[in-house]
Amino acid sequence: MAKRVCIAVLGVVAALAVVAGCGGDSDDDSLTKAEYTQQANAICQQGEDEKNKEIQAAVNDPKAISGQGQEGELELLTEFALPPIATMTEELSDLGGPSGEEEKAEALVEAFEEEIEKIEANPKSVISGSGGEFAEANKLAGELDLKACGLI
Repeated sequence: MAKRVCIAVLGVVAALAVVAGCGGDSDDDSLTKAEYTQQANAICQQGEDEKNKEIQAAVNDPKAISGQGQEGELELLTEFALPPIATMTEELSDLGGPSGEEEKAEALVEAFEEEIEKIEANPKSVISGSGGEFAEANKLAGELDLKACGLI
C-alpha cells in the first residue's frame, strides 16, 4: 500500500512539473526590432523573388497565359503576381511585430491585405496605370525599416 501511495505521489509531482513547465511568459515570445527586421525582410524578399519567378515562368510559357493584350496582362497579374504577395502577407501576419511596434506591423499587414483585395476586385486599375498600388504598405514598410517589403 505504501508503495502505491509513493507511486501516486510521484505521478502527481511529475504532472505538476510538466504543467509548470508548459506555461510560458508571453513577453518572452516578442521579437526584438532586429529579429523582426531580419525575418520580415527575408519574408518580403522571398515573396518578391517568388512573384518575379512566377511572372517570368508564365511569360516564357506560351500556354500559361490564355488571353492576349490587356486580358493576358490581367491574367498575369491575378494568376501569377498576386498569389506570392498574398502568401508573403500571410507570413508577415504570422510573424507578428517587434516589441513596442506591434500595431505598426499589424497596420502593414492590413495595408497589404486591403490592396490585394482592391486589386482582386478591380485588376484593371493596375493595368490602366492609375498607380499607387501598395503605397500605404510601402510607406509603413519604410517606417519599420523593411527595405525588401517596400519593393512590392
